[in-house]
Amino acid sequence: MIKTTQKKLSLVMANTGKFGKRRLHKPAKFFFAGFFVFCSLSAIADERLEKLDDLKVVDVAAFRQQLAILERESDTLSLEEQNYIRLLQGYNLLLLGDFKSAQSHLESMLQSDITPDLLFRVKALLINAQAVSRNYHSAFLYLEEISRALPHVNDTRAKEHGLSVIAYTYNQLEEFDIAKYYSQALVNTATSERVRCHANHHLLESLYGLQNWPAFNELVENAVEHCLQLNEHVFANLIRVKRHSYLLEVGDVVAAERYYASYKNALEKVGYPMLIASASALAAKGAVQHGQYEKALQLARNALLHLDTEEFTIPLVNAYYTLYKVYELKQNFGSALQFYIKYSEAAKANSDNRFIQLQAYHTVRAEIEVKNQRIAMLDKDNEVLSLQKDLFEQEAKQNRLIVLILAFVLVIATTLAYRGMTGRKRFKKIAEYDQLTGISNRYHFNNQAKIALDYCENNAKPVAVMLFDLDFFKTINDTHGHAAGDWALQHVVKTCRNFMRNNDVFGRIGGEEFAVVLPGCHTDKAVLLAEICRDAIAAIDSSDSGKQFPLSASFGVAGSDTSGYQLKQLLADADHAMYQAKESGRDKVAAYADYRPVV
Repeated sequence: MIKTTQKKLSLVMANTGKFGKRRLHKPAKFFFAGFFVFCSLSAIADERLEKLDDLKVVDVAAFRQQLAILERESDTLSLEEQNYIRLLQGYNLLLLGDFKSAQSHLESMLQSDITPDLLFRVKALLINAQAVSRNYHSAFLYLEEISRALPHVNDTRAKEHGLSVIAYTYNQLEEFDIAKYYSQALVNTATSERVRCHANHHLLESLYGLQNWPAFNELVENAVEHCLQLNEHVFANLIRVKRHSYLLEVGDVVAAERYYASYKNALEKVGYPMLIASASALAAKGAVQHGQYEKALQLARNALLHLDTEEFTIPLVNAYYTLYKVYELKQNFGSALQFYIKYSEAAKANSDNRFIQLQAYHTVRAEIEVKNQRIAMLDKDNEVLSLQKDLFEQEAKQNRLIVLILAFVLVIATTLAYRGMTGRKRFKKIAEYDQLTGISNRYHFNNQAKIALDYCENNAKPVAVMLFDLDFFKTINDTHGHAAGDWALQHVVKTCRNFMRNNDVFGRIGGEEFAVVLPGCHTDKAVLLAEICRDAIAAIDSSDSGKQFPLSASFGVAGSDTSGYQLKQLLADADHAMYQAKESGRDKVAAYADYRPVV
């Protein structure tokens, strides 16, 4: 029942001269897409270097062969041309998956006397080297630098490179409005059809994330055909997988099944494992919704065959969830539990990595804001010193002006200090609380819940966990719009808070799924509280939202008397009870003690 935020599928360049079956090292899977697709041609006389720059996205083997020849001739080249070769050497290290060496090589170039356009490209490549090593803080610092430098880049294709990097990265951060802005700018300024193919892929990622379905549907088919005409089969299939996901998102399972059948052979022909796994996992999900359980098992297993199970990607999460759900529906509870554990671990690892990325991103933004404020303060201080020198020369009649200037500086310093303090508090709140409902997000809930559980266990006090999920919430969103869904989530939280104590831990752990840890509370009392909350939710008048729809929720309760003091076990047992409540007709409360499986 626990949901995870969907990441975007990465694109890896093969080492065979075209897109093929051979994969790069594992770390390349996250940030490789889009970063090396557009590379600017510096204003260098040697035409061989320019052709070599283009060759690396067409034939990697030939690229390495020609690079080796030019390296042997480097003594005869100008300093500018030698720097160009150093950039291509850094690119080659990244293709080989040697990210540590690539990072050292590219950082050494930052200390050299190189042109602004070449410096821009080096920083763009460093974003990838840092990100695949999960050094997100450094990656986002470079992202901010190239974002500020972009308006000053003279080379057209260097700008295309920068727009691609920025659009792709903001899509990964799920800052889809920002990503859409840069993607659309890239579409509008593309100097080649190949660039436009890649730009359309970034734009469709943004539109999908924003759930702007009219614009998504208007563009998607033409974008696929356009990329196919250019033999950009990987990008064409990336877009196809996104459309497949869209059909499942809107509940058109039959159309999704037909669409998968229409591009399955083309996908296998390209032979890129991550693409095959993503499509298979989506098809498995659709098969479950269609009641085709054996087909779902086959597709999910096929996805796992193409995945590295040590990399907790979205396709892996989807495949494990499908296997868990099918075995549960087939009442093979042993296998269901096995895959539920794998699903939970994969989902948690994926969510944790997502949190680390966001935390690094917001930390960088806060640091840059503080840095800009400090620079502004230093500028003001310098201005004051200059004024003081002039004022002292004008003797006593200027004293009043000095006092006024010092007071002005004090006000600015106080304001900047206050903004810095409130900025840190705001960042802490963003990192720990759900912005829509105001209660703890999943990460903060887990931390606070573990503290409460440890306290209860150490002091031999009972504790209970209440898990509830809004019934037919997707129907509310689809029928009345996401604004109505947001209104419903806010009022459900506001209503349930009225019945909770200050030391209860209340968190939103999924889209419409909530959990409450109740220290010092026995299971029967928790069931009574769940009934009170259930009645209160059912009594919410939705007419204030401007729409009319019913609200109800299904509750599952587990207590330490049956489930112990481990949060994972308590949530799993409460989730099992909640599933029983939904199976018995929804708008119900079920306790795990009443539905405990027989071993």
